[in-house]
Amino acid sequence: MIENLYELPEWREVCKRYRYDITRFAVEALGMTYANGQGVTPQQETLFKSIVVPGSRTTVASGHGTGKSRSAGIVALWHLLFYPESVMLFTAPQIGQLRTVVWKEINICLQRLKNNPAVGWLADFVVVLAEKIYIKNFKDTWFVFAKTAPKHSPTNIAGQHGDYYMVWGDEAAGIDDEVMEVVIGALTHENNRAVLTSQPATSTGFFYDTHHSLSLTNGGIWVNLIFNGEESPLVSKTKLIEALYQYGSRDHPGYLIRIRGLFPELKGKYLLTRTEITNMLARKPAVTEDDEYGYIVTVDVGGDVGRDHSVITVMKVVDKDYNGRIERHVHVADIPLFSNRANINELKANIYSVMAEYAGATLVIDPMGAGMGLCQLLKSEGLYFETVNWGVPCFNNNLKALYFNKRAHAYVSMAKSVERGIFSVSDKVRAQYQMIKDMETQMSRLPYFFDERSRWGIVSKKDMAKDGITSPDLADTFAFGFMERISYSPVNKAEFVGSVKDKEQWEDLNELAAML
Repeated sequence: MIENLYELPEWREVCKRYRYDITRFAVEALGMTYANGQGVTPQQETLFKSIVVPGSRTTVASGHGTGKSRSAGIVALWHLLFYPESVMLFTAPQIGQLRTVVWKEINICLQRLKNNPAVGWLADFVVVLAEKIYIKNFKDTWFVFAKTAPKHSPTNIAGQHGDYYMVWGDEAAGIDDEVMEVVIGALTHENNRAVLTSQPATSTGFFYDTHHSLSLTNGGIWVNLIFNGEESPLVSKTKLIEALYQYGSRDHPGYLIRIRGLFPELKGKYLLTRTEITNMLARKPAVTEDDEYGYIVTVDVGGDVGRDHSVITVMKVVDKDYNGRIERHVHVADIPLFSNRANINELKANIYSVMAEYAGATLVIDPMGAGMGLCQLLKSEGLYFETVNWGVPCFNNNLKALYFNKRAHAYVSMAKSVERGIFSVSDKVRAQYQMIKDMETQMSRLPYFFDERSRWGIVSKKDMAKDGITSPDLADTFAFGFMERISYSPVNKAEFVGSVKDKEQWEDLNELAAML
């Protein structure tokens, strides 16, 4: 009885047919199809033709949804089945998600292979474990595995060599250069292959270089491919329209990265320009008396140290139609406090006064740092408020896939409203000359980035300070109003709603405001 795969005469025949034709393997053996088409997509076929060349180096800058994960599953099974005692490594910045996604795709391909009456017997030789996929009787010498290494311990990923060794780096823009050096350095044999795939989120690093200085077109060895989602049959027209609406244009950095698969020029860029802010300051109110608006009062606590400002901002808000979508419209009605000397008691007094003036307003306070004491005090007095806590991931899964954390979502949403003309500032605020100058400076110096998963991120205040950027206290209070799950109560719908739970508490609030 023959127990080893390479002892089968049939195996040698399928090797002849599929070893140098991944597309044929995908179509014939796995029965791959896509919506409204047959076989693999043109982009996948281009990728397969590059990979199949012995010793190939292939790098793919891709928009979202072009079939990279399915391609990884096809290639993993192809390399495992048709190269004796081969080893394939999958690596990425975060290995858990990669292992889950790739293993799922390999299992889908394996099931398709089993269902093929002609070559289904090949699947009987494949054993799938949680952390390794191997050929039966060759667990330690013929397998696919996933592994990563911390930034400061790149050698943790070293150790693999062989005639048929292959590396696939996913989300490669986020893999540290030191780790990448170890991974690529292990490709010492003539038939070793490497594939890097990623959304082109960063304009520095090894992945970027493989598309520029190290690319075949610039005299290097890397075949650099660009997968534009606009050209993929796997990306729906609805998705493209949605992305165009979300980013505003095809040349927006987010659209370039996530859809067109192109590297944007991000260095030294900020969320908003001076021109956009100037236009905002000259704009008519974005919220009118005809709207069913409410109020959001936001508080950032500076700490009474002379460096950061304590800010209270009153925003008139309404969620209404903008080009067929419901978007938050904001009019900054007042900024009753902007001080670098206000202590906790002054802040409390101002908050009670503002909340008494704006019936039913939603109160939002940043509880971090100096804000913690204020929040504890107000809570002990029974005043209801929402807290910021915007360093954590978004709750909504769609937002979580687009933004690094709640802070990024809030700031980007605020910036988009300014760009779209649905954010305005009252005459009362514009009359405060120095505050407006600070506002212009802060809002025009909000540095952003895209992480290895192509999610929006806002540079931390600590890193801002290193570049001489002061804390954006005013801008923070504007962004608080765009945070996920921060709602408002229309003032013409109910008299005692939002932050004030009932009439009795409202009356107590008025009494406290009068005493302070």
